[in-house]
Amino acid sequence: MPFRMAHECTRVAALGLSLLYSANLSVAAEDYFKGKTISIYTGASAGDGYDVYARLLAVHYQRYIPGNPTIVIRNMPGAGSLKAANYIYEIAPKDGTAIGTVGGGTATAELFKSKGVRFDPRYYAWIGSMNAEVGLVLAWKTVPVDRIHDLFNRELVVGGGGPTSGNVVFANVMNKVLGTRFKLIAGYKSTGDIALAIERGELEGTASYHYSSIITSKPDWITNGQVKVLLQDSLRPHSLFPDVPVVIDLARTAEQKDILEVVFARQEMGRPFMLPPGTPAELVTLLRRTFDAAMRDPQLVSDAKRQRLDLNRPMSGEDIHGLIDRLYTFPADIVAKAAEATGENAAEGSAD
Repeated sequence: MPFRMAHECTRVAALGLSLLYSANLSVAAEDYFKGKTISIYTGASAGDGYDVYARLLAVHYQRYIPGNPTIVIRNMPGAGSLKAANYIYEIAPKDGTAIGTVGGGTATAELFKSKGVRFDPRYYAWIGSMNAEVGLVLAWKTVPVDRIHDLFNRELVVGGGGPTSGNVVFANVMNKVLGTRFKLIAGYKSTGDIALAIERGELEGTASYHYSSIITSKPDWITNGQVKVLLQDSLRPHSLFPDVPVVIDLARTAEQKDILEVVFARQEMGRPFMLPPGTPAELVTLLRRTFDAAMRDPQLVSDAKRQRLDLNRPMSGEDIHGLIDRLYTFPADIVAKAAEATGENAAEGSAD
């Protein structure tokens, strides 16, 4: 059965199951989760960013969910978080006890026809996102580059990870769409390895280093002026960098602007959480409202600050759906050019 036809069948079946399940909830919503365990499946290994954020949320989320269920984190790394995304879509129970947290690239993985994708992001029940990710284009302090426009005339030697890593994907997109001159040295195992190479002088900078990662691993880079912040890999600026341009500011044509919006929209839903298609609407609403409440909890905010975790622009589940729905309104030629620029339809996984 063709993927899209099978997908429509999945959507219809999920809707029917949701209506049936909602009509037969045997207990009131406020008692439903009492004595239950909610599993949060994270598409990352223990200690990785998505895992750390999920554990922070879990501590406070369970206090807001009626019945105070136990919340456990289950790590399911693989294929740039596609393994977890596929599991939540196809296999996970649809009773509110299975939540996924995956890379923001899930928003465009099916749209770009990335290998290994067995889901349509429009049909998840999105709960919310803990932040908007803002990648920073950085040059080491001794490099004779002061502004992003210098990179239209001069190469900047930058490091990258695998083919679906943001520091690789975003460098390629900016080179192909805008004409920047990032000279990419890919294959580094981690952003930590890239950072050490920059400090040793082996690299001149990076085309994307998430601010949320910088403040946990290299906070002195910003506070002590070790690097120059040239650009923000995002559609909107981080509140701490109001005067640094965002990537969409570099677009010279309407087509370039559309391509960049399709590619970088994933940054808006930086740390998203979702439920399987077919989860009863009553439970979706409950888990969304309690997620929003937990994100406003002063203790969660204090714990995030103590752990140096960035909570820049949390996003509601409804707004995530709106963002993804908008991506599917772009013309096919714009989507094709965006996919080609990222190279994601030629590599398994999605940029996280």
